[in-house]
Amino acid sequence: MTAVAWVLTALLVLVALAGWLSATAQRVDRLHRRVETSRAALDAELTRRASAALEFALESSAHLDPASALLLADAATTSLDAPRTPAALREANDADDAHRWRVESDLTRALAAALPPSDGAGLGRVLEAARRVQLARRFHNDAVVQTRRLRGKRVVRWAHLAGRARLPETADFLDGEGDGVDPTAGSAARP
Repeated sequence: MTAVAWVLTALLVLVALAGWLSATAQRVDRLHRRVETSRAALDAELTRRASAALEFALESSAHLDPASALLLADAATTSLDAPRTPAALREANDADDAHRWRVESDLTRALAAALPPSDGAGLGRVLEAARRVQLARRFHNDAVVQTRRLRGKRVVRWAHLAGRARLPETADFLDGEGDGVDPTAGSAARP
């Protein structure tokens, strides 16, 4: 092979490598956007659940005793007071997330403790919201796992293809799915 052929081959390999790195960086970016979108959807479902729980606690004196209503209203209000703007979610750190997940776990426990076994109109809204939280959490955690898996590859780390983006974390809170606390089953599911 001549020198020109070597140079052209090396140039072709470099162009192919650059194209592959660019495609991988785009994939990392798409996954990060998916995590942000799923986090926003999870946050919307958490808001919906807290609102439904608060409304149920305030309007269902026939279904709840005063102590349970107060406990549920307090947990729902604390959940609603959490930062919810897209900027706040992007700027949240691990400590902010840990606090948020504790608050959401407390609301799940309050729902499991306070919900009556009978099905009322307001209760149906709370149970549907709790189910939607479980689904949104599952989708978010799946997106996080895929993103972390790709970011864990050597080429992504060595080439810094994720830039300065924060490594996403799963949403680890009690939502009634496989954690022994089921707000969708009424008081029969209390641990």
